[in-house]
Amino acid sequence: MRTKHIFAFAASAVITVLGGCTVKDVDTPALSGPSTFVHSIQLTTDRDTLTLNGMDSTEIRITSTGPTGQSENIPLRAQVFVNGVPMDFGTLSTKTPITPATVRYTAPPPSAMSLQQPTTVSIRVTPTSSGDFRSEVSRQVELLLIPQGVILPSNPNLVASFSATPNPALVLQTVAFDASATTASGTDGARALCDTRCTYSWSFGDGRSGSGIRPFHTYTTIGTYLVTLTVVDPLGAQAQTTQTQTVNPGVPPTATFSFSPSSPGIDQVIFFNATAARPATGRTIVSYDWDFGDGTKASGMTTTHSYKSAGQFPVILRVTDDAGTVGQVTPPTTITVTATAGVPTAAFTFSPTAPAVNQQVFFDGSTSRPLASNQPISQYRWDFGDGSPDEVSENSRVTHVFRRAGTYVVRLTVTDSTGKIGTTTVNVAIQ
Repeated sequence: MRTKHIFAFAASAVITVLGGCTVKDVDTPALSGPSTFVHSIQLTTDRDTLTLNGMDSTEIRITSTGPTGQSENIPLRAQVFVNGVPMDFGTLSTKTPITPATVRYTAPPPSAMSLQQPTTVSIRVTPTSSGDFRSEVSRQVELLLIPQGVILPSNPNLVASFSATPNPALVLQTVAFDASATTASGTDGARALCDTRCTYSWSFGDGRSGSGIRPFHTYTTIGTYLVTLTVVDPLGAQAQTTQTQTVNPGVPPTATFSFSPSSPGIDQVIFFNATAARPATGRTIVSYDWDFGDGTKASGMTTTHSYKSAGQFPVILRVTDDAGTVGQVTPPTTITVTATAGVPTAAFTFSPTAPAVNQQVFFDGSTSRPLASNQPISQYRWDFGDGSPDEVSENSRVTHVFRRAGTYVVRLTVTDSTGKIGTTTVNVAIQ
Protein backbone atom coordinates (compact mmCIF):
# COMPACT_ATOMS: atom_id res chain seq x y z
CA MET A 1 0.00 0.00 0.00
CA ARG A 2 1.26 3.49 -0.81
CA THR A 3 0.57 6.14 1.81
CA LYS A 4 0.09 9.85 1.15
CA HIS A 5 -0.30 12.60 3.73
CA ILE A 6 -1.72 16.10 3.62
CA PHE A 7 -0.67 18.45 6.39
CA ALA A 8 -2.54 21.74 6.87
CA PHE A 9 -0.84 24.23 9.18
CA ALA A 10 -2.97 26.95 10.76
CA ALA A 11 -4.72 28.79 7.90
CA SER A 12 -3.08 26.81 5.12
CA ALA A 13 -3.43 23.41 3.44
CA VAL A 14 -0.20 21.57 2.59
CA ILE A 15 0.11 18.13 0.98
CA THR A 16 2.88 15.55 1.26
CA VAL A 17 2.75 12.65 -1.19
CA LEU A 18 4.68 9.38 -0.99
CA GLY A 19 5.02 6.71 -3.61
CA GLY A 20 5.34 7.59 -7.29
CA CYS A 21 3.09 10.61 -7.13
CA THR A 22 4.18 14.22 -7.39
CA VAL A 23 2.75 17.21 -5.54
CA LYS A 24 2.57 20.71 -7.01
CA ASP A 25 1.50 24.01 -5.48
CA VAL A 26 -1.38 25.83 -7.06
CA ASP A 27 -1.21 28.77 -4.68
CA THR A 28 1.06 29.57 -1.77
CA PRO A 29 -0.76 30.13 1.51
CA ALA A 30 0.26 32.96 3.79
CA LEU A 31 2.16 32.26 6.82
CA SER A 32 -0.21 32.35 9.74
CA GLY A 33 0.57 32.06 13.43
CA PRO A 34 2.21 29.50 15.67
CA SER A 35 2.60 26.07 14.18
CA THR A 36 1.04 24.32 17.17
CA PHE A 37 -2.42 24.94 15.70
CA VAL A 38 -2.36 22.13 13.13
CA HIS A 39 -4.84 20.03 11.18
CA SER A 40 -3.81 16.81 9.41
CA ILE A 41 -5.47 15.20 6.38
CA GLN A 42 -4.23 11.71 5.47
CA LEU A 43 -4.67 10.05 2.09
CA THR A 44 -3.92 6.40 1.36
CA THR A 45 -4.03 4.69 -2.04
CA ASP A 46 -2.91 1.31 -3.32
CA ARG A 47 -1.67 2.44 -6.72
CA ASP A 48 -0.46 5.51 -8.58
CA THR A 49 0.04 3.86 -12.03
CA LEU A 50 -3.04 2.82 -14.04
CA THR A 51 -3.67 1.25 -17.44
CA LEU A 52 -5.55 3.37 -19.98
CA ASN A 53 -8.38 0.86 -20.54
CA GLY A 54 -11.54 2.49 -19.14
CA MET A 55 -11.66 0.06 -16.21
CA ASP A 56 -8.46 0.33 -14.19
CA SER A 57 -8.95 2.38 -11.04
CA THR A 58 -7.52 3.28 -7.65
CA GLU A 59 -9.15 4.27 -4.39
CA ILE A 60 -8.01 7.36 -2.49
CA ARG A 61 -9.06 7.12 1.13
CA ILE A 62 -9.18 10.46 2.99
CA THR A 63 -9.28 11.11 6.73
CA SER A 64 -8.76 14.27 8.75
CA THR A 65 -7.72 14.90 12.34
CA GLY A 66 -7.54 18.14 14.33
CA PRO A 67 -4.92 19.56 16.72
CA THR A 68 -5.91 17.16 19.53
CA GLY A 69 -6.21 14.09 17.30
CA GLN A 70 -9.99 14.20 16.91
CA SER A 71 -11.58 13.20 13.60
CA GLU A 72 -12.82 16.12 11.50
CA ASN A 73 -15.33 16.61 8.71
CA ILE A 74 -13.60 18.77 6.07
CA PRO A 75 -15.54 19.45 2.82
CA LEU A 76 -13.38 19.17 -0.32
CA ARG A 77 -13.72 19.75 -4.05
CA ALA A 78 -12.04 17.11 -6.29
CA GLN A 79 -11.16 17.74 -9.96
CA VAL A 80 -9.17 16.06 -12.74
CA PHE A 81 -6.58 18.15 -14.64
CA VAL A 82 -4.59 17.35 -17.78
CA ASN A 83 -1.74 19.73 -18.64
CA GLY A 84 -3.15 22.20 -16.12
CA VAL A 85 -6.62 22.22 -17.72
CA PRO A 86 -9.63 20.85 -15.81
CA MET A 87 -11.53 18.23 -17.80
CA ASP A 88 -13.54 15.03 -17.42
CA PHE A 89 -10.61 12.76 -18.27
CA GLY A 90 -11.50 9.57 -16.50
CA THR A 91 -14.04 9.61 -13.70
CA LEU A 92 -14.17 10.40 -9.99
CA SER A 93 -16.72 8.62 -7.84
CA THR A 94 -17.47 11.95 -6.17
CA LYS A 95 -16.31 15.51 -6.75
CA THR A 96 -17.47 16.79 -3.35
CA PRO A 97 -16.08 14.44 -0.69
CA ILE A 98 -16.30 15.22 3.00
CA THR A 99 -13.68 13.62 5.22
CA PRO A 100 -13.57 10.80 6.08
CA ALA A 101 -14.26 9.63 2.52
CA THR A 102 -13.09 7.28 -0.23
CA VAL A 103 -12.79 8.64 -3.78
CA ARG A 104 -12.30 6.21 -6.67
CA TYR A 105 -10.58 7.42 -9.84
CA THR A 106 -11.13 5.31 -12.97
CA ALA A 107 -8.88 5.69 -16.02
CA PRO A 108 -10.53 6.67 -19.35
CA PRO A 109 -10.84 4.22 -22.27
CA PRO A 110 -7.87 3.79 -24.66
CA SER A 111 -9.49 6.03 -27.31
CA ALA A 112 -9.39 9.05 -25.04
CA MET A 113 -7.31 11.79 -26.72
CA SER A 114 -5.72 9.04 -28.89
CA LEU A 115 -2.91 8.65 -26.36
CA GLN A 116 -0.02 6.48 -27.50
CA GLN A 117 2.45 7.38 -24.72
CA PRO A 118 2.18 7.37 -20.92
CA THR A 119 0.65 10.54 -19.59
CA THR A 120 0.04 12.08 -16.19
CA VAL A 121 -3.27 13.32 -14.81
CA SER A 122 -3.58 15.51 -11.73
CA ILE A 123 -6.26 14.90 -9.13
CA ARG A 124 -6.63 18.26 -7.42
CA VAL A 125 -8.23 18.56 -3.99
CA THR A 126 -9.36 21.93 -2.64
CA PRO A 127 -10.74 22.51 0.89
CA THR A 128 -13.99 24.45 0.59
CA SER A 129 -14.69 25.27 4.23
CA SER A 130 -14.27 28.81 5.55
CA GLY A 131 -12.28 27.74 8.60
CA ASP A 132 -8.58 26.99 8.82
CA PHE A 133 -8.53 25.59 5.26
CA ARG A 134 -8.98 28.48 2.80
CA SER A 135 -10.93 27.66 -0.34
CA GLU A 136 -8.34 29.27 -2.61
CA VAL A 137 -5.55 26.89 -1.49
CA SER A 138 -5.27 23.84 -3.79
CA ARG A 139 -2.86 20.92 -4.00
CA GLN A 140 -2.73 18.04 -6.47
CA VAL A 141 -1.78 14.36 -6.68
CA GLU A 142 -0.51 13.02 -9.98
CA LEU A 143 -1.28 9.54 -11.41
CA LEU A 144 0.54 7.95 -14.36
CA LEU A 145 -1.71 6.52 -17.11
CA ILE A 146 -0.12 3.93 -19.42
CA PRO A 147 -1.70 2.92 -22.78
CA GLN A 148 -2.46 -0.78 -23.20
CA GLY A 149 0.49 -2.69 -24.59
CA VAL A 150 3.09 -0.21 -23.35
CA ILE A 151 5.64 -1.78 -20.99
CA LEU A 152 7.69 0.52 -18.81
CA PRO A 153 11.42 -0.27 -18.92
CA SER A 154 13.22 -1.53 -15.83
CA ASN A 155 16.77 -1.04 -14.66
CA PRO A 156 17.86 -3.05 -11.60
CA ASN A 157 21.02 -0.94 -11.34
CA LEU A 158 19.04 2.30 -11.01
CA VAL A 159 19.13 3.16 -7.30
CA ALA A 160 17.88 6.55 -6.11
CA SER A 161 19.88 8.04 -3.25
CA PHE A 162 20.20 11.47 -1.67
CA SER A 163 21.39 13.38 1.37
CA ALA A 164 19.98 16.49 3.08
CA THR A 165 22.02 19.16 4.88
CA PRO A 166 21.26 20.16 7.58
CA ASN A 167 18.99 17.52 9.03
CA PRO A 168 17.45 18.44 11.37
CA ALA A 169 17.00 22.00 10.11
CA LEU A 170 15.41 25.09 11.64
CA VAL A 171 12.27 26.77 10.37
CA LEU A 172 13.10 29.03 7.37
CA GLN A 173 16.61 27.57 7.16
CA THR A 174 17.67 26.53 3.65
CA VAL A 175 18.14 22.77 3.25
CA ALA A 176 20.49 21.52 0.52
CA PHE A 177 19.48 18.22 -1.10
CA ASP A 178 22.05 16.18 -3.05
CA ALA A 179 21.17 13.20 -5.28
CA SER A 180 24.63 12.83 -6.83
CA ALA A 181 25.01 9.37 -5.22
CA THR A 182 22.21 7.97 -7.41
CA THR A 183 23.44 5.09 -9.59
CA ALA A 184 22.39 3.51 -12.90
CA SER A 185 23.86 1.03 -15.41
CA GLY A 186 27.31 1.98 -16.71
CA THR A 187 28.73 1.36 -20.18
CA ASP A 188 29.74 -2.17 -19.15
CA GLY A 189 26.39 -2.94 -17.53
CA ALA A 190 27.70 -2.46 -14.01
CA ARG A 191 26.39 0.14 -11.61
CA ALA A 192 27.73 3.68 -12.12
CA LEU A 193 26.78 7.20 -11.03
CA CYS A 194 23.69 8.38 -12.88
CA ASP A 195 24.75 12.07 -12.85
CA THR A 196 23.21 14.24 -15.59
CA ARG A 197 22.11 11.24 -17.66
CA CYS A 198 19.06 10.95 -15.38
CA THR A 199 16.29 13.35 -14.44
CA TYR A 200 15.44 14.05 -10.80
CA SER A 201 12.02 14.99 -9.38
CA TRP A 202 11.50 15.91 -5.72
CA SER A 203 8.54 16.03 -3.36
CA PHE A 204 9.71 17.88 -0.26
CA GLY A 205 6.86 16.69 1.94
CA ASP A 206 5.31 20.11 2.57
CA GLY A 207 3.35 20.44 -0.65
CA ARG A 208 6.27 21.77 -2.69
CA SER A 209 8.19 20.04 -5.47
CA GLY A 210 11.51 20.54 -7.22
CA SER A 211 13.89 19.11 -9.79
CA GLY A 212 17.61 18.71 -10.44
CA ILE A 213 20.46 16.86 -8.77
CA ARG A 214 21.10 19.45 -6.04
CA PRO A 215 18.00 21.52 -5.27
CA PHE A 216 17.50 23.80 -2.25
CA HIS A 217 14.34 24.07 -0.18
CA THR A 218 13.11 26.09 2.80
CA TYR A 219 10.50 24.81 5.25
CA THR A 220 8.19 27.40 6.79
CA THR A 221 6.69 25.28 9.58
CA ILE A 222 8.09 22.91 12.20
CA GLY A 223 7.39 19.21 11.73
CA THR A 224 8.68 15.95 10.30
CA TYR A 225 8.48 15.71 6.50
CA LEU A 226 8.82 12.72 4.18
CA VAL A 227 10.98 13.76 1.21
CA THR A 228 10.63 11.63 -1.92
CA LEU A 229 13.14 11.53 -4.80
CA THR A 230 12.05 10.00 -8.13
CA VAL A 231 14.79 9.31 -10.69
CA VAL A 232 14.24 8.44 -14.37
CA ASP A 233 17.10 7.08 -16.48
CA PRO A 234 17.58 7.78 -20.25
CA LEU A 235 15.46 4.73 -21.18
CA GLY A 236 12.53 5.74 -18.97
CA ALA A 237 13.15 3.38 -16.04
CA GLN A 238 12.23 4.82 -12.66
CA ALA A 239 13.55 4.45 -9.12
CA GLN A 240 12.43 6.13 -5.94
CA THR A 241 13.54 6.66 -2.36
CA THR A 242 12.08 8.46 0.66
CA GLN A 243 13.78 9.97 3.71
CA THR A 244 12.62 11.89 6.76
CA GLN A 245 13.48 15.58 7.12
CA THR A 246 13.04 17.08 10.59
CA VAL A 247 12.37 20.81 10.99
CA ASN A 248 12.73 22.25 14.48
CA PRO A 249 11.65 25.63 15.85
CA GLY A 250 14.09 28.49 15.44
CA VAL A 251 15.46 30.65 18.24
CA PRO A 252 12.44 32.31 19.88
CA PRO A 253 12.14 36.08 20.01
CA THR A 254 12.77 37.84 23.32
CA ALA A 255 9.54 39.12 24.88
CA THR A 256 9.78 42.11 27.17
CA PHE A 257 7.66 45.17 27.88
CA SER A 258 7.26 48.23 30.07
CA PHE A 259 4.15 49.87 31.46
CA SER A 260 3.16 53.14 33.09
CA PRO A 261 2.13 54.26 35.58
CA SER A 262 3.96 51.76 37.78
CA SER A 263 1.31 51.86 40.53
CA PRO A 264 -2.06 52.22 38.77
CA GLY A 265 -5.41 52.64 40.43
CA ILE A 266 -8.84 51.25 39.63
CA ASP A 267 -10.08 52.38 36.18
CA GLN A 268 -6.78 54.12 35.48
CA VAL A 269 -5.53 53.79 31.91
CA ILE A 270 -2.24 51.85 31.80
CA PHE A 271 0.04 52.22 28.79
CA PHE A 272 1.85 48.98 27.72
CA ASN A 273 4.88 49.18 25.44
CA ALA A 274 6.64 46.16 23.85
CA THR A 275 8.99 48.06 21.54
CA ALA A 276 11.95 46.59 23.45
CA ALA A 277 11.03 43.02 22.35
CA ARG A 278 13.63 41.61 19.95
CA PRO A 279 13.51 38.85 17.32
CA ALA A 280 16.28 36.31 16.74
CA THR A 281 18.89 37.14 14.12
CA GLY A 282 17.35 37.19 10.65
CA ARG A 283 13.78 37.05 11.93
CA THR A 284 11.04 39.67 12.29
CA ILE A 285 8.36 39.90 14.98
CA VAL A 286 4.96 39.77 13.30
CA SER A 287 2.53 39.73 16.22
CA TYR A 288 2.25 40.86 19.85
CA ASP A 289 -0.42 39.20 22.00
CA TRP A 290 -1.32 40.39 25.51
CA ASP A 291 -3.12 38.63 28.35
CA PHE A 292 -3.86 41.12 31.14
CA GLY A 293 -4.67 38.51 33.77
CA ASP A 294 -8.26 39.66 34.29
CA GLY A 295 -9.84 37.74 31.41
CA THR A 296 -9.17 40.38 28.77
CA LYS A 297 -6.68 40.24 25.90
CA ALA A 298 -5.27 42.59 23.28
CA SER A 299 -2.76 42.70 20.44
CA GLY A 300 -0.26 45.18 19.08
CA MET A 301 3.21 46.48 19.89
CA THR A 302 1.64 49.09 22.19
CA THR A 303 -1.74 48.98 23.87
CA THR A 304 -3.69 50.31 26.84
CA HIS A 305 -5.78 48.67 29.54
CA SER A 306 -7.53 49.53 32.79
CA TYR A 307 -8.60 47.26 35.65
CA LYS A 308 -12.06 47.39 37.22
CA SER A 309 -10.97 46.16 40.65
CA ALA A 310 -7.97 46.28 42.96
CA GLY A 311 -5.60 43.33 43.16
CA GLN A 312 -2.55 41.71 41.58
CA PHE A 313 -2.80 40.72 37.91
CA PRO A 314 -0.25 38.56 36.02
CA VAL A 315 0.34 40.11 32.59
CA ILE A 316 1.68 37.85 29.83
CA LEU A 317 3.15 39.07 26.55
CA ARG A 318 3.67 36.60 23.70
CA VAL A 319 5.54 37.66 20.57
CA THR A 320 5.58 35.58 17.38
CA ASP A 321 8.17 35.91 14.61
CA ASP A 322 7.85 35.32 10.87
CA ALA A 323 8.88 31.67 11.36
CA GLY A 324 5.98 31.04 13.75
CA THR A 325 8.32 30.80 16.76
CA VAL A 326 6.84 32.20 19.98
CA GLY A 327 8.62 33.99 22.81
CA GLN A 328 6.87 34.73 26.11
CA VAL A 329 7.49 36.80 29.20
CA THR A 330 8.33 34.23 31.89
CA PRO A 331 7.31 34.47 34.65
CA PRO A 332 4.36 36.81 34.02
CA THR A 333 4.81 40.42 35.09
CA THR A 334 2.56 41.17 38.06
CA ILE A 335 0.77 44.53 38.11
CA THR A 336 -0.60 45.70 41.44
CA VAL A 337 -3.76 47.80 41.16
CA THR A 338 -4.66 49.82 44.23
CA ALA A 339 -8.05 51.06 45.35
CA THR A 340 -6.90 54.69 45.18
CA ALA A 341 -8.29 56.98 42.55
CA GLY A 342 -5.00 56.95 40.66
CA VAL A 343 -3.45 59.58 38.43
CA PRO A 344 -3.48 60.40 34.71
CA THR A 345 -1.11 58.44 32.43
CA ALA A 346 1.77 60.31 30.82
CA ALA A 347 3.19 58.90 27.56
CA PHE A 348 4.92 60.34 24.52
CA THR A 349 6.80 59.56 21.31
CA PHE A 350 9.47 61.49 19.45
CA SER A 351 10.82 61.73 15.91
CA PRO A 352 13.19 61.28 14.29
CA THR A 353 14.09 58.21 16.35
CA ALA A 354 17.85 58.84 15.91
CA PRO A 355 18.17 62.64 16.03
CA ALA A 356 21.43 64.50 15.50
CA VAL A 357 22.96 67.51 17.25
CA ASN A 358 21.18 70.78 16.31
CA GLN A 359 18.37 68.83 14.61
CA GLN A 360 14.79 69.73 15.47
CA VAL A 361 13.12 66.90 17.41
CA PHE A 362 9.35 66.59 17.53
CA PHE A 363 7.76 65.36 20.78
CA ASP A 364 4.15 64.14 20.87
CA GLY A 365 2.36 63.56 24.20
CA SER A 366 -1.05 62.93 22.65
CA THR A 367 -0.91 59.26 23.75
CA SER A 368 -1.20 60.42 27.37
CA ARG A 369 -4.52 59.46 28.96
CA PRO A 370 -6.66 61.11 31.65
CA LEU A 371 -7.84 59.10 34.61
CA ALA A 372 -11.45 59.69 33.55
CA SER A 373 -13.08 61.23 30.50
CA ASN A 374 -14.51 64.07 32.57
CA GLN A 375 -11.05 64.94 33.93
CA PRO A 376 -9.11 65.98 30.79
CA ILE A 377 -5.40 66.72 30.80
CA SER A 378 -4.93 70.48 31.09
CA GLN A 379 -1.15 70.85 31.17
CA TYR A 380 1.94 69.23 29.63
CA ARG A 381 5.32 70.00 31.22
CA TRP A 382 8.46 68.95 29.34
CA ASP A 383 11.91 68.59 30.94
CA PHE A 384 14.40 67.78 28.16
CA GLY A 385 17.23 66.82 30.52
CA ASP A 386 19.78 69.13 28.90
CA GLY A 387 19.60 72.00 31.39
CA SER A 388 17.18 74.06 29.33
CA PRO A 389 14.07 75.54 31.02
CA ASP A 390 10.98 73.32 31.23
CA GLU A 391 8.44 73.93 28.51
CA VAL A 392 4.85 74.14 29.79
CA SER A 393 1.90 74.09 27.41
CA GLU A 394 -1.71 73.11 27.01
CA ASN A 395 -0.68 71.60 23.69
CA SER A 396 0.54 67.96 23.68
CA ARG A 397 3.08 68.57 20.88
CA VAL A 398 6.35 70.50 21.18
CA THR A 399 9.75 70.68 19.45
CA HIS A 400 13.26 70.91 20.90
CA VAL A 401 16.86 71.16 19.66
CA PHE A 402 19.69 69.45 21.53
CA ARG A 403 23.04 71.26 21.19
CA ARG A 404 25.34 68.43 22.28
CA ALA A 405 25.59 64.71 21.60
CA GLY A 406 24.62 62.36 24.39
CA THR A 407 21.70 60.52 25.97
CA TYR A 408 19.11 62.73 27.65
CA VAL A 409 16.34 61.65 30.03
CA VAL A 410 13.27 63.50 28.79
CA ARG A 411 10.45 63.75 31.33
CA LEU A 412 6.81 64.53 30.56
CA THR A 413 4.53 65.52 33.44
CA VAL A 414 0.80 65.81 32.78
CA THR A 415 -1.76 67.45 35.03
CA ASP A 416 -5.51 66.87 34.72
CA SER A 417 -8.34 69.28 35.42
CA THR A 418 -8.55 68.15 39.07
CA GLY A 419 -4.84 68.69 39.71
CA LYS A 420 -3.78 65.01 39.61
CA ILE A 421 -0.31 64.51 38.15
CA GLY A 422 1.18 61.69 36.07
CA THR A 423 4.75 61.48 34.75
CA THR A 424 6.96 59.35 32.51
CA THR A 425 10.55 59.43 31.19
CA VAL A 426 12.16 58.28 27.94
CA ASN A 427 15.87 58.19 27.04
CA VAL A 428 16.66 60.16 23.87
CA ALA A 429 20.06 59.50 22.27
CA ILE A 430 21.50 62.45 20.30
CA GLN A 431 24.19 61.56 17.78
